[in-house]
Amino acid sequence: MKTKSFIIALMAGAFALTACQDKDWEVPDSIISQPPYGNNDLVAGPIVTIAELQTQFSSAISSDNYKQITDDLWLRCVVTGNDFGGNIYKQISVQDETAGIIIGINGSDQGAFMPVGQKLLISLKDLYIGGYGNQAQIGGLYNGGLGRMELSTWKQHVRLIMDGTEEAKAFGAMKVDTIDFDPNKTMAQQGGRVVRLKNVTISGDGTQIVAPDDGSVSLVSNCVNRTISGGNAGSKCVLRTSTYADFKGVALPKQPVELYGIATIYRGTWQILARTQTDLTWTK
Repeated sequence: MKTKSFIIALMAGAFALTACQDKDWEVPDSIISQPPYGNNDLVAGPIVTIAELQTQFSSAISSDNYKQITDDLWLRCVVTGNDFGGNIYKQISVQDETAGIIIGINGSDQGAFMPVGQKLLISLKDLYIGGYGNQAQIGGLYNGGLGRMELSTWKQHVRLIMDGTEEAKAFGAMKVDTIDFDPNKTMAQQGGRVVRLKNVTISGDGTQIVAPDDGSVSLVSNCVNRTISGGNAGSKCVLRTSTYADFKGVALPKQPVELYGIATIYRGTWQILARTQTDLTWTK
């Protein structure tokens, strides 16, 4: 289903599906093997894990600086978050079996091309890595610091590994864990990953919905930060929701709930980014 949803999104502008088509259809083998997004000519060299990458560039990440990756390093990873729900802006989050990281891309609607679960092969050479608020991020230079890479650059450095190919089989299952916070691990070890927070309370501050834009709560870069307490979230944890998110009008729960999202770091505070309304389990 993931492959078909990808193809539908990718080819919507090229094909008109008539109302009389009421049966399933086969994805052309040529599109599975040569998807019209990214760089199909990339051939993997030395593979590095996300954890190894973060260790190698830990100084730049922890100091909110950046370094250019000059070695021929390659990353195999799985997309865990994108802009599909309107709460993640010009970024994707990816994980492998060791850790997670944010990738900044100066392009919109990336969720149509890289759905959650999409396998990626990334050529890291010449890209930049560093920290933004101490959150590990891969991107490009912007105003003398680390920012988003241009979309054209990203497309030259990424290849989609499509289900059904021999390479996908060789890629392996790649177990991408959903974690709860572990007080015995550092923020750096857990940042950029999908989290499942259990039995947590979300502050309402006197308002009724997740991200109102009517002036009833303070906004930070068009986002509302709701304090999360309980569970293993720790003392500095917020649910961060954009006023452009598709689910900004969801009613806040009054009882403890379970919550999913991408755990990002900002200067010692956990910022949980729900990806779609499905991550807000109390709405089910």
